[in-house]
Amino acid sequence: MRSSLPALIRLASGPRLWAMGALSVMGAALEGIGFIMLVPLVDATTGDGPGGRLAEAMQWIGPVPPLGTLLLAFVAILALRAAAEFTRKLLAFDIRMGIVDGLRHRAISALVAADWRYLARQRQSDNRALLLTAVERTGMASTVAFSLLTTTLNLAAVALAALVISPLFAAAGIIAGALVLFLYRGLRRNAGQLGQALTGRNKAVFGNLEQTLNGVRVIKSFGAEARMIEEARSGFIEMRQVQRSYIAQSGLARLTLQIAGAIALAAIVWLAVTRWSYDSALLLPLIAIFARTVPQLAGLQEQLQDWRHSSPALQETWALIEAAEAAREASAEAAGPAHTLERCFLLENITVTHREGVAALDGVTLEGKARSIIALTGPSGCGKSTLADVLGGLIAPDAGKVLLDGRVLAPGERRGWRGKVAYVQQEPVLFHGSVRDNLLWADPTADDARLSAALRRANAGFVFDLPAGLDTPVGDAGRHLSGGERQRIVLARGLLRNPALLILDEATSALDAAAEREVADAIEAMRGSCTILVITHRGLLSELADQRFAMAAGRIVGEQG
Repeated sequence: MRSSLPALIRLASGPRLWAMGALSVMGAALEGIGFIMLVPLVDATTGDGPGGRLAEAMQWIGPVPPLGTLLLAFVAILALRAAAEFTRKLLAFDIRMGIVDGLRHRAISALVAADWRYLARQRQSDNRALLLTAVERTGMASTVAFSLLTTTLNLAAVALAALVISPLFAAAGIIAGALVLFLYRGLRRNAGQLGQALTGRNKAVFGNLEQTLNGVRVIKSFGAEARMIEEARSGFIEMRQVQRSYIAQSGLARLTLQIAGAIALAAIVWLAVTRWSYDSALLLPLIAIFARTVPQLAGLQEQLQDWRHSSPALQETWALIEAAEAAREASAEAAGPAHTLERCFLLENITVTHREGVAALDGVTLEGKARSIIALTGPSGCGKSTLADVLGGLIAPDAGKVLLDGRVLAPGERRGWRGKVAYVQQEPVLFHGSVRDNLLWADPTADDARLSAALRRANAGFVFDLPAGLDTPVGDAGRHLSGGERQRIVLARGLLRNPALLILDEATSALDAAAEREVADAIEAMRGSCTILVITHRGLLSELADQRFAMAAGRIVGEQG
């Protein structure tokens, strides 16, 4: 709680927060004044007149105004308090949405700007669970925090009103309330544990759902639909059990507190009448105050539990943001001459370690000629893709240098260099939308002529025969198209930026012979227009290469060409 509240205050700070705080103070003060006004109101209606028992007990109030004036003032106070509460709730909503949207924006910005090596270690379903559910719970935490402020101020105002009317009665009530909050500290601690458990269950459910939906084809091929349904159902049940446990504890706490409050009210009234010799007329405002205080105290206890329950989501969200921002890519350096790849590239003594003690690349040195086709071959896990990521500026090596036309690629220049690199991976990534929408990711300003030229260079002229041409929907992840068609559209998207370096990472390994030939023909037609790095086990793309390098265990073990 101590670490979460300052973070929440930083997120919510601004004029709206100050305005909401002022309205909360105003509402609490008006409530206290309203209870104090009960004294002259009761005095004016007991039949004792201006010199009645209540006026005598509270002479400092001064002359009691006429009953009509008192009632008008009382109504005005209630109306003003209601207006303040209405405005406060609107401000609280605006602040909550600002916190939720701000956290999502900051988290997404931090993730997108993070170094690829950090992102590759992340379980993206956990990040999605955090962005969708944990951030929403953070919004709930803000609402609870604002409610805590309001309830605390109201209780303080009511306690002050009780002290004005009867210090002894008020002291007894304050001690009883403090004792209740002390006795319920275990429930608040348990609420925090249930909040952490709910965060874990949300991650598990998101991870299982993503795995299930991505693997529907395999699941159906094995006839395992029933297992899929049961695993999803079990995950939801476990999540709901955690939620139900929390609701049951909160409800039980409120129930017992209300019963205890009724008993305490009865005891204090009994003492006031039989031991403290209170006049029954003086007791009426005090009983009204106590009756108002008990549900507010129950609300305070419930809000403290809600805070402990929802604050783990804020802690986790903040932890992700801090971790992603700490892994941010090196900032761009001062503008200088852009990197070119007209003569050659050189990877000099490159070492990359993904896991402690395991080198993906171990002192690799490789030189390639510009505007040629270069093939990297070798078994899975030998470091081919990591080498391509280093050359393409996606990751920085732990040791060694990348030189482009003899000039070292500095960490702050990697992002600029990536603007001249096109990357086509084994699984073609298409976004929901049309062919045009997907192509425009590479260059939003491209016109139809440029889009058409890129498609033809990628041997993707089939697009013009589709029902709506460039505006044909590709379906979710491009499922309306065949694997070869998707791959050629992805290739066209890369070519739209006129890259200096084109990286094909197992781009044809999942294609049939005819589709592979179509991609190979497109690559052959591009020979000499840019440097092409082909990562492959075997096949037509390897046969096109001017230079071939074999890799094993993170090292170059052979060269041809």
